[in-house]
Amino acid sequence: MKRCWKVIISTVLLLVGFTALKPTAEAAKNPITPQQSRVTYTLKDANGVPYKIYFAGVREKKAIASTDRNDWASANNSEADKGDLLYTGNYTLYTHNPKTSHIKKSNFYYKSYLLNATRKTVYTVPSRYKGQPDMLMVAYSMGDGYEGADWFYMRNGILTQIIYGDTLPHSKRPQVIGKNKYQTAMYDPDDHRWYFANITVNPTKATQSRTFPEYNNPGAVLRNWKKHWQ
Repeated sequence: MKRCWKVIISTVLLLVGFTALKPTAEAAKNPITPQQSRVTYTLKDANGVPYKIYFAGVREKKAIASTDRNDWASANNSEADKGDLLYTGNYTLYTHNPKTSHIKKSNFYYKSYLLNATRKTVYTVPSRYKGQPDMLMVAYSMGDGYEGADWFYMRNGILTQIIYGDTLPHSKRPQVIGKNKYQTAMYDPDDHRWYFANITVNPTKATQSRTFPEYNNPGAVLRNWKKHWQ
């Protein structure tokens, strides 16, 4: 009888050991470790399921923007102000379902990307309504005070791009104006006028549409602009 119990206990211990080692083995196959990520966010899908998002780079360099420099860390352009913390490198977006130990490499890659940590050029717009996913933005300067941003969200466990930044230049980062509805604003210095864009996202179909409202008093709209990005 004692021998029988010893066999049972040994079997249980082996199973426990195998279960504990399996996630470690899976983690060892991951393309990156979380510590390699320069920017990390938790992004919830439309159902509230959270995923970790990693923005990790190779050949990365770090600098403080300076007016004395004429290279990528120069503060003499629209991409940085003096004293901004900057990184440059070749970056890739990765996703991680916390219920597993596997980190997935996405198809989204940014070569020679300038990451302005002070301005938070990689940022999120968290959901403010049930059924609305969090949005991840990878932004970049477009000159003349404009910024563009690629918009991403999690759909069926996959990182999905919903907007290409060069199609939506803006001076004001998106604010949430309703469920799956956002607004940006762009100032045109040539005609000294603000232009607004309302974006409606359908997270189920991965589609979006836009309208361009005009306001009699745009200054009032801008004064009430909400900082919904993080």
